[in-house]
Amino acid sequence: FRSKVEDELARRMMLQREIQMAVNVAKARDTLCIFGTAWGTLVSGVAVARLAGKQIPPVAGVPIVIGGLVLGNIADLAYGNKLARVTKEAEYIMEYERGRFVPAKQAPFSKFYTEEERFLFDESTRV
Repeated sequence: FRSKVEDELARRMMLQREIQMAVNVAKARDTLCIFGTAWGTLVSGVAVARLAGKQIPPVAGVPIVIGGLVLGNIADLAYGNKLARVTKEAEYIMEYERGRFVPAKQAPFSKFYTEEERFLFDESTRV
């Protein structure tokens, strides 16, 4: 009976994780549509003005370059494999760098961390 309950709990946790991941990808796609359109309009406006022979201030290149980089990052999450890369990095951190998660000793769950994991926490200094 306990195994069935644990399996059901695991399935629900898995479903919640998948829903949250899907929402994150959907938000990235929505952001890409909104800001991609704005960035495309900016670039088109600058290009048309340049073709018309108008003087474009050099500072206009800053949002074009930075916007392109940001949109590339968002597009990687929305349509690329960024989510998989981030998940793999999170797995690595959880396996080899668990000391980063050690809470203050007053936290009720701090007792679940090993002495080895606390070592990294103890090495750091106060702010």
